[in-house]
Amino acid sequence: MGTYDHKQVISDYAAGKLTPEMAVGHSLQHIDNLYEAQTAANLSRYELRSKVDTLESRVNTLQAAVDRLTALVEKLLPRRKGKTSAKPQKDQP
Repeated sequence: MGTYDHKQVISDYAAGKLTPEMAVGHSLQHIDNLYEAQTAANLSRYELRSKVDTLESRVNTLQAAVDRLTALVEKLLPRRKGKTSAKPQKDQP
């Protein structure tokens, strides 16, 4: 007994080409195939979730390093508050 399209099983059963036992057998094969596909999809999803978690952790680590470097640069570089000076200009009274 081979597996073929579920719509074809329903159609053939409705047309009387399949006995109830044959239709149930094909249906069980389809259910088994669906369980296998679901199991494979779940494994892929778990693998992808693991990769996403690892990438999130890396991003958080890198962001923390960027934040530390930014704080260090801001601390070490003199702050400039514009180009105004306290001395009066020569042409001003």
